[in-house]
Amino acid sequence: MRRARPTGTAGVLRVDARASRLAPRLQRGDIAVLDEVDLDAPTAQVLVARGVAAVVNAGPGSSGRYPNLGPAVLLRAGVPVLVGVGPEVLTSLRDGREARVDEDALLVDGEVVARGTRLDGEAVSATAAHARGGVAAQLADLAANAASFVVDERRLLLEGEGLPVIPCLTDRHVLVVGPAYDAVEDLHRLKRYRRRYRPALVGVDGGADVLLAAGLAPDVVVGDPTTMSDRALRAATDVVLRSDAEGLDRVHDLAVAHRPVATRAASEDVALLLARSAGAALVVTAGVPRSLEELLDRGRAASASSLTVRVSVATLVVPAAAAVALVPRRSWGLPALTLLLAGALAGTAAIGHAALWELWQRWVG
Repeated sequence: MRRARPTGTAGVLRVDARASRLAPRLQRGDIAVLDEVDLDAPTAQVLVARGVAAVVNAGPGSSGRYPNLGPAVLLRAGVPVLVGVGPEVLTSLRDGREARVDEDALLVDGEVVARGTRLDGEAVSATAAHARGGVAAQLADLAANAASFVVDERRLLLEGEGLPVIPCLTDRHVLVVGPAYDAVEDLHRLKRYRRRYRPALVGVDGGADVLLAAGLAPDVVVGDPTTMSDRALRAATDVVLRSDAEGLDRVHDLAVAHRPVATRAASEDVALLLARSAGAALVVTAGVPRSLEELLDRGRAASASSLTVRVSVATLVVPAAAAVALVPRRSWGLPALTLLLAGALAGTAAIGHAALWELWQRWVG
C-alpha cells in the first residue's frame, strides 16, 4: 500500500520572539516562528527577502489598532502565514528541527504541535478594514511622537549634525531604493529615467539587495546590516550604518569600512537627509513608505521620523511615479526615420550595427 505524501509547506524551524533577532539566522526555505503583535511591512519584507517558506506567529499578527501591512506583504509573496498559535511555541520548539505547516497546523515529526489561524487575502482585508476605525487615535499619537522627534533631533534636521558627507551625491540626481514590495516595479518604470539622468543609487536596508537583483550596483548603502547581504555591503563605495544596529560585528568581520550614524530616524530618512546634506540636485524614492497607512505601519518611532523628515526635505524629493514623467516617451516616427537614414549611410560610410543600436537606444531612451 502506497503511503500518502505529506502535504503543506516544509522547512527548518528558526525560533525567536523578535523578528529583528531572528532575521540574521534565517536561510532560504526556513519556517520563521516569532511573536509580533502587529507584523509590519518592513519586517515582512525582510522575511520575504530571506526566502522564508512560511511564517508562524505566536500572536494574532494584527491587534486591530491600525491596518498593519505585514500579513498582506507575506501573502502577496506567496508565503503561508499561521497566526495565533500561542506563546508556548517559543519555548517548546527547538531551533533547527524539521517541521511543516499544513492548513491551520504546525507539525513536527508528523505530530501537531500547535494550531492557529491560516491567513488568506479575505481575512487580511477584513481585519484591515476594521482597523481603519482606529486611525484617528493613531494620528494623534503620531503627532505627539513627531513633536518629540523634532525636539530630540533638531540639530540633525536643521543642520545635518552627525551626518557624513557623501561626495558622490553632490549636484546629482539621487535614487533612493527601499525594500518595499513595489520597489522592483518602481525600478522597472524608472528605466528611461535612469538612462537619462544616471542618478547615484542609494540602497536602504533590503533595498540594497533589490538593486543588486536588478543588475545595479549601489553607490551607497544605508541602514541596518542585518537586512543586507554580504554582497550588498561589499558592493557600495560608501556604507552608512546605524550606530545602534545589530550585526556590526559581521560588518567588521567582512572588513567593510563604514560610517556610523547615531539617530532615531528611520533608515530611509537617514538616506534622504544624507542626500540633502550632500547637495543633491533631486531625490527620487522607490520602494519606501508613501501613504498614511504605510507610515503608521512603521511603528511609533519610525512613523514620527518619516513624517518629520519628509516635511524637511519636501522641496527636494519626488516619488518614482513623478520621476517617470521627467523623461517623456518619444514618438516612433523620427527614430524610425533616423534608422532608415543611418542604414542607408551604413552601406557607404561603414556605420556598424553597434553604432546603429546605440543611436536607436538614445532615441527611445
